Amino acid sequence: MDASPFDLRTVYTIATMVDAGLIGLRHVVPWADAWVLKLDSPPLWLLELCMTRDVRVAQGLLITAACQRADPMGSDEHNAEYLACLFLRYRHGDLSWAAFLDEGGQQLDASNASRTCEELYGLLNALERDEHPADLEQVQSADIERSLRDALDRMEPLHRMFEALARAG
Repeated sequence: MDASPFDLRTVYTIATMVDAGLIGLRHVVPWADAWVLKLDSPPLWLLELCMTRDVRVAQGLLITAACQRADPMGSDEHNAEYLACLFLRYRHGDLSWAAFLDEGGQQLDASNASRTCEELYGLLNALERDEHPADLEQVQSADIERSLRDALDRMEPLHRMFEALARAG
């Protein structure tokens, strides 16, 4: 996957990865640098991305670039990709299962999509009520992973690409 800065959907997906905390400046700056070197006339937002030292500025540049023409994806797809990013953070040990459910619930609560915050908050309540048993976490996480399979299939290769860029850079 080359993750072209001219593919608005890909740029929006990268912004989602930044927003979810799956990737940061150490990932997006080398990506932007590589594209600037490839292009005769890179877009201004890409040049600015190479220079930023603030992850929120980077996210803003990506979102602005992606949304220049239209919303590149609907809220259901965006939420699935955001949750997939959080799930990858959980899988890598960067988030507890309870934190995944809470942050995912907050994301869904703020959106107007078909998947509701009550789904994740209900799982969190059950987890807390039963005092975080490992078997319940395993069942819940397997169910969520199945529901996010398509989004995970899109996010994992992109995440691997950014991790490789960060290691090389």
